[in-house]
Amino acid sequence: MPEPTPSQPSPSATAAAPVPRFIGPTEDGRTFAMTVGQTTTLRLTDPQSPEPEVEGAAVLLIPVANVADGGAREWEVRAVEPGDAAIRSVGEAPWTIAFTVIE
Repeated sequence: MPEPTPSQPSPSATAAAPVPRFIGPTEDGRTFAMTVGQTTTLRLTDPQSPEPEVEGAAVLLIPVANVADGGAREWEVRAVEPGDAAIRSVGEAPWTIAFTVIE
């Protein structure tokens, strides 16, 4: 008996989701789509977490002045050229967030 054709993509599909207004370590393993010039905010609520690092030239990570209570830190993530990039942290709880930037 043939299996029915699924109408939804499988959960393992790696399509990039539209980037939300704020991202953080809870998005570990996700890939977001951005267009050149688009921005989002990376927010780390743990003041002891290590500085995030960028791999690839498609996005810039720009520190934002700390104005939040409790030591939370923020960075603007700005899509600057088409391509792929990732932001990662290698602390006690490592995480990686990937980006696909298009024109």
